[in-house]
Amino acid sequence: MKTLELSFKGSDKRVKHLRLKYVNADLTPTEVQALMKQVADAKLFAKGEVDLYAEPLRAEIVETTKTALVGGPQPVPVPAV
Repeated sequence: MKTLELSFKGSDKRVKHLRLKYVNADLTPTEVQALMKQVADAKLFAKGEVDLYAEPLRAEIVETTKTALVGGPQPVPVPAV
């Protein structure tokens, strides 16, 4: 699964992350930068007096893979001829 991870500095100077799943992996840096600016300018996310996503910092596409160790799918037995 691919996730777009956006990092912002909040008005409290702490780094906050916004993770979006199932993103288009063909996004350009310019498109993502514009998106991050829109999120920061909208000031939609706040906790008390703190603007959580005040200043865009960086964006990364994160790819995650799963490997079953226990309790994974069992192989289907092939009948003997």
